[in-house]
Amino acid sequence: MTNLPWIFNLPWISNFPWISNFLWIFDLPWILIVFYIILGIILSIVPLIYLLTAFTSIFKKRRRIVTEKKNLPTVTVIVPTYNEEENVERVLDSLSNLNYPQDKIEFVFVDDSTDATFKIIEKKTKNWKNTKRIKHKKRFTKAYGLNEALSISKGEIVAVYDADCSINPDSIMNLVKNFDKPEVMAVQGKYEAERRSILSRIIDLEYTLWQGGQLVATPALIGYNYAVRRSYLEKTGGWDPEMLAEDHELWYRIYVDGYRIVYTDKPGVKVLEPASLRDFVRQRRRWSRGSDQATAKYSHLRLKMFPKPRLPNFLSFSARYIAPSLNAVCLALLPITLALGLFYHEVLPLFFLCLGTSFWIGLGALLFCSRLRKLKAWLYFVPLSFLVLYQNILFFRVRRKEVEWEKTQK
Repeated sequence: MTNLPWIFNLPWISNFPWISNFLWIFDLPWILIVFYIILGIILSIVPLIYLLTAFTSIFKKRRRIVTEKKNLPTVTVIVPTYNEEENVERVLDSLSNLNYPQDKIEFVFVDDSTDATFKIIEKKTKNWKNTKRIKHKKRFTKAYGLNEALSISKGEIVAVYDADCSINPDSIMNLVKNFDKPEVMAVQGKYEAERRSILSRIIDLEYTLWQGGQLVATPALIGYNYAVRRSYLEKTGGWDPEMLAEDHELWYRIYVDGYRIVYTDKPGVKVLEPASLRDFVRQRRRWSRGSDQATAKYSHLRLKMFPKPRLPNFLSFSARYIAPSLNAVCLALLPITLALGLFYHEVLPLFFLCLGTSFWIGLGALLFCSRLRKLKAWLYFVPLSFLVLYQNILFFRVRRKEVEWEKTQK
């Protein structure tokens, strides 16, 4: 062995004979050693930020807010529907059991369906007080329906739910309590996927990891079980009807305007997810195009799209997107680098770098699952990583392309 650093000649090194198993690395050309050091530093950035975010979430305490019933604001609940005759009763039954003063809540249903959805809504809500129903003869965007509902309602807080949501009775109360400061313009509640299949279990883990990150940095709006101040919506023109992902555009707008979004992990909703991989791809193609639209609209403002402190929030948010994809790449490289390393020892450092990267990312995911009390969900982290990698590739494939809205079968 030649050219060993001086530290390996110290007497105490002999007490750790296993170290000698790795001294072969110093026989590599110096340019390779430098390359692996630089690569190791680069590969460590995302896992360390991801792990730090996950570790911080463990110690993140729930916000304890006490609100007297007499001081509760009025709430408008909007439910847009489109061909949901098989699922709409889930949300209707849930809304009928909400723990919120009946004299302070109103419901608005906006339906574009060509099936029996509207008839079911009429039948189930015919005896409900403070309820409005809007029926369109043709399909409009979700944002268009939300804005129309906004114009005929009056609640101080506007909450949005999808037609396939099963809502916890305390969901509205959990959202409303978090409007405790004037700078809070929106609140995102907890959401889970109904675990009906392997695909839905993987998606549920995706939601778990995403929400674990929201406990620490950059809470975002995801389309259901969220609430916004009416005053802000009316001031800024409501939801953007040109957006496929109107929720994504809205949370960018809130941050650009210098306000806050709060995430609460108290019981919220369970939602139905795509029934097949084909429907999942269609859904994520639409989401990816909607995300691209919103990002393009505010891209000139860069870091202003994130809450203060902007740089740490940006880094944490980016790590949440990148970490699972990076894990998938490293897992795919493990068998390749190991096989090559058996014949070319110059490749073995890459194997250990990939192994270490996957380990730290996996540990971060485990901590998020622990924080949200879903340890068993972590078992699906490997397939989720490849699914997220595909989704991120899809984001770049649909950039600036037209994507038509398609009904997702659930």
